[in-house]
Parts: sequence; C-alpha cells; structure tokens
Amino acid sequence: MRVTSSCGEIGMTSVWSVVLGATVICVMTNGCAQAPATQRAETETATSTLPYPAMAARIVAALQPSAGERAILRHDPRAMPQLERELRTNLERAGVLVETLGYDSVTRFDARLASTDIYVWLPTLGAGPTAEQRASLIRWLDSGRGRQIHFHWGDGTIGTNQSPATHTPLYDSIYVAALDIDYRALSDRMDAAIALLRAGEVRVTTPEGTDLRFRIGERPVSKQNGDASMANMGSARIRIDREIELPAGAIRVAPIEETVRGTIVIPLLRLGSTDVRGIRLELDTGRVISSSSATNESLLRSNLLSVEALTRFREFALGLNPRLQMPAGRNELPYYGYGAGAVRLSLGDNTELGGRVKGDYVQWLFFTNATVTAGGSVLVQDGRLAATLSPR
Repeated sequence: MRVTSSCGEIGMTSVWSVVLGATVICVMTNGCAQAPATQRAETETATSTLPYPAMAARIVAALQPSAGERAILRHDPRAMPQLERELRTNLERAGVLVETLGYDSVTRFDARLASTDIYVWLPTLGAGPTAEQRASLIRWLDSGRGRQIHFHWGDGTIGTNQSPATHTPLYDSIYVAALDIDYRALSDRMDAAIALLRAGEVRVTTPEGTDLRFRIGERPVSKQNGDASMANMGSARIRIDREIELPAGAIRVAPIEETVRGTIVIPLLRLGSTDVRGIRLELDTGRVISSSSATNESLLRSNLLSVEALTRFREFALGLNPRLQMPAGRNELPYYGYGAGAVRLSLGDNTELGGRVKGDYVQWLFFTNATVTAGGSVLVQDGRLAATLSPR
C-alpha cells in the first residue's frame, strides 16, 4: 500500500503494485524500490556509463529556468553522482541558485522550500524524504509556488517474481532513448487521447476478465508531457500537474466516482510475503462491493480490503511514450507504465488528482494487454495504441 504525499510516482510510504498480462509485480517500501544489496550493486554498475551531460540537459530543458530562480536537488551520493554534478553545473550556468541536499533529515526544510522555485528528485538507492518532508512538499506544491522534476530512473523498473527489477544496461538504454523524443508530438497525442476519453463512457477490458466502465467528464487530466516550465505551471489544476516525470509519457485522471462500475481481475498479487491468485473485484459507483480470489481470500480481505480507501477506485492512467516499451523476451515494465499502450488502474486516495477519495493509501494495478475504448473510439487494442494515437 502507498501513503499519499507529494511524491508523484514514488516516494510514498509503500506500494503494492501488480502488472497484469506480463504478470509483473512490484513491491516498494519506505519511499522507493528496496532492491537487495546485490541488485543495487548491479544497478550502480549499469548506470556508470550513461550520457549524463545529455540527461542533465534534458532536465534543464524541461524546467526552462530563469536566472535568479532557486533550486533544491535531492541527491543520494551512491546513485548517479555524475548526474548531480552535471545538473548543478547546467543550472548554475543558467543563473539558478542551487542547493544539494541528501535524502536524510534537513534543518529548516520548510524555510528552504519557502524560498525555492524548483525541486528535483534525483535517483536513490533506498533513501527518501521523511514523512515530515513529504508533508512539507505537499504544502509547498499546493501553495502554487514551486514545481518538481521526478527523475527516479531505475526505481521505475517493475520486475518479475514480485520484487523490484534489477535495473540493467538494457533498461538504461530504453530510458535514455525515452528521454530523446518529440515532446510536442507527445503532447499533441495526449490532447487527442484526452479528447477521446471525454467523448463518452470509457471501457477497459482484458483477456483475463477485467471489464470496467467510467466517465471522466470535465475532471482534470494530468499530462505528463515533460514540460516543467514555469509557463506550463500556469495551467496547473491539480497537484500532480506540478510534479513532472522524466522519462515522460502518461496521462492520468480520477474518473467521476459515481460512474465507475464493473470488474477488475487480477491474476496474481503479492500481499506481504504471500501470493494471492485469481482476484476478482466487483465495483459499483466507484466502490468495491464484492471480492473473491482463488487463493488466500482471507488475506485479501484482511490486508488489502480492510483499508477503506482501497475499496474505492482512484485513477486511470494511459502510457503514450513510444520508446518505453518492454523489449522482446523481457517482461520488466519500464518506468511505471509510461510506455505506449500500458494501462494503470488504481484504488485509493485520489485527492492529488482532483478526486474525492481520501485516506492516504494507494494500490497500483498495471495492465499490459488491455483494450480501451471511449465513446465508440478505440484508444488501445490488446496493449497497443490505436493508430490515431501512435507516432507517425
């Protein structure tokens, strides 16, 4: 489960996530993916030869900073130290006043934020902001003063066997490529997808039996299009509009709660150290009204469904980045499902998305083989974007 904060795709207290179709499951705790020490060592080795100057340049291009702005970089010195150095240099060259802080306790954190315009989450190997810092970030974002870049990198790779994936050079290359895209074209495809979603009832189905319907009406849809400029913040309607992810690529929305009805089928989900198989959730007016599972049903009820927020539907998200695809022969899902055709359904608190469900906890469910239709138009067919939404 995930405690809501101002932390975008990561940084909540914990996460139980499941990827369907590819049967990929992720467990994250204490604000980030907690890979074993051996996996962390592999991650560090995998990222030792990355194009850090280009990566830093992409972050600065996303921010479009002005001279005199102030930035805080949160940095774990064990993870990508070269990136912090390159980013600091580039920002200072643009006239930004930069302060680098570790992911530990920080004196006068609220006061530091009060004079800060830009906050950048750099990769970490297990650290994360404290609960008090996360609460401060929520207040700071909600005040409308600042904007964030989330650059989590390997923490976004979701692996098999219900554990975070070892982030390998192969996935490094995928992420690097996913940074080098046509961002204007991505934003245009997002606008097209949003227009389709607003056109009528949305339906999400999978071969395993998911059949969920809802409407989004005029609910705000967050475009994770890689634009963290101050100018873009002028159109921010909800908190996550001020939290820009790199790599970019998803649209996210909290459907109108009363319109959510149907079935979500989860073939496999790990709760704690135990697998629960064949989960079936029936929803009406945005609430789970019945549940069953082929195994460990008592655990499902006592763990996941004992939390009120997790009996409520939270979010629909659709990935649109054409370069965040699972490579042939692999089933690790790149960057939180931001790749083209990936679908994320969630249960729990959706206040950061402009919804009405409160209660802190969030459960992610990822689908790699979904079909999505809206108002008679097909957006995704069996995990592949429709031609109208695909890059030309």
